[in-house]
Amino acid sequence: MSAAQTPDDGVIEHDPVAEENDLLTTLEANARVRELVRDTRREIAELTARGAGDLELAQLREKLAQAEAALARYPSGS
Repeated sequence: MSAAQTPDDGVIEHDPVAEENDLLTTLEANARVRELVRDTRREIAELTARGAGDLELAQLREKLAQAEAALARYPSGS
């Protein structure tokens, strides 16, 4: 893993059954939440690097905390 990569940079696999049948399975929901966590972490890192203040980051941090809590309740097993 390079210095620019994070553990979140791994491939997030979506549920092929969900995609084929237009369903929201638990596997697909988990993949979507993991993507949300990854993208929110990246957004926080980018804003922090640009010098954003705590007030600017508060909503993103809350969003991240809620998504991480959801992942903790419903782990993917991967």
